[in-house]
Amino acid sequence: MKIALLTDGIHPYVIGGMQKHSYYLAKELAKQGHSVYLFHCNESAYDATQLEFFSAEEKANIKGFLIPFPRKNYFPLHYIYESYKYSQAIANALEPVLPEMDFIFAQGFSAWDLLNKKKLKNLPPIAVHFHGLEMFQKIPSVKSIINSFFLRRAVRKNLTMADYAISYGGKITAILNRIVDKSKIWEIPAGIEKSWFLDTAPTVSNKVRFVFIGRYERRKGIPELNEAITGLLRDHSFSFEFIGDIPQKHRVLYPTIKYHGKVTSENEIKQILSHCDVLVCPSYAEGMPNVIMEAMACSLAVIATNVGAVSVLVDQDNGWLIKDPAVKSISGAMQAAMAIQDNSLQQKKINSSAKIKNGFSVEEVTNKLIIKVINI
Repeated sequence: MKIALLTDGIHPYVIGGMQKHSYYLAKELAKQGHSVYLFHCNESAYDATQLEFFSAEEKANIKGFLIPFPRKNYFPLHYIYESYKYSQAIANALEPVLPEMDFIFAQGFSAWDLLNKKKLKNLPPIAVHFHGLEMFQKIPSVKSIINSFFLRRAVRKNLTMADYAISYGGKITAILNRIVDKSKIWEIPAGIEKSWFLDTAPTVSNKVRFVFIGRYERRKGIPELNEAITGLLRDHSFSFEFIGDIPQKHRVLYPTIKYHGKVTSENEIKQILSHCDVLVCPSYAEGMPNVIMEAMACSLAVIATNVGAVSVLVDQDNGWLIKDPAVKSISGAMQAAMAIQDNSLQQKKINSSAKIKNGFSVEEVTNKLIIKVINI
């Protein structure tokens, strides 16, 4: 099958959850023998034309098209404008090979221009994936509220023109049901490479070890997390590690709180996670976070907000699903993790590992997509 994969970058040429998803999808499709026409951009110092993060076997089935993302000087709603211009550049590059394509998988706005021309051209089926649809979720920021208003209009336009809309499940499907007919929605979870799966049995120390992974942005709930940590330090003994660029002024200074900064090496992240017990992900808005899947693969229990498709991954068997990222909610879940008796925390860690291995490997997830395409 010939599949055009349109995306605003793949890992590690561009860093982000959508980019990592695109990377895994391209690898697995190529590995399975499908011809992947990869339209992407590069924001790194690597030579993205070489596709050096793919194996020789995979590269034999990937034809890369490098499209510069049209970054302009900042102005209100610049991202929407730039995304549309990027979709135009992709459409122009795709034009010569378009008749050969069996299917088009588009991340975000990357098929916008193609969709506009859909009535004028005989196009293959197009599935659009907006991942977390964060613009339809609640984010406590005036700037985010304003941006979300305009983003919602653009996203609705793309989704209604597409043949299919990809959902991670959970509350993402509920959002999509308000925009498109349910017959157009394909529920396909995110996947994780089997190299993340650890075979060693998880252990729990006397002092619970928490960890947060992510960049500093308001929707991640870091101010509330910091307040919860500060309050708990008065009467509880625990350690907490942060992986990600957290500005100095937003750090909690305490001997048992450690900041690793930005870590890009998967092996280093695995090493840190292997010494932790519980991932804390108190976001206001998410899709299906890679950090939760990676933590589960490393046998961590999870505290996370019930947003996006998080409930597909986290429940009472492997963690604590909190209703909101309020300080009280975060603090209560952390206290529950520290108060847990017997081997219950260890069992939650075991359950996390078992759950992610059963149905969330990149191979299984890609097979679900292929089955959907074949049955069109």
